[in-house]
Amino acid sequence: MDQWSKLFWQVGAFLSVMLLIAAVMALSTAENGRLTVEGLEGLSGTFTLMYEVLRWVVYPWLALGVFLLIRWFKRR
Repeated sequence: MDQWSKLFWQVGAFLSVMLLIAAVMALSTAENGRLTVEGLEGLSGTFTLMYEVLRWVVYPWLALGVFLLIRWFKRR
């Protein structure tokens, strides 16, 4: 496995962990097993910041995935 493939898989694992953390944070505000807008209002700043940061990670990660896919097709 070359360095680009390793980078792709490691960033993918990082994004998965961040998504899991966001889901656990959102579910921790549930009241009686239900998510409410009022419960999530307190986390709006956190989720907005997380989105702004991850936006700069996801787009290059997707471009790297396209690069790896094209390279794989060329080698076939």
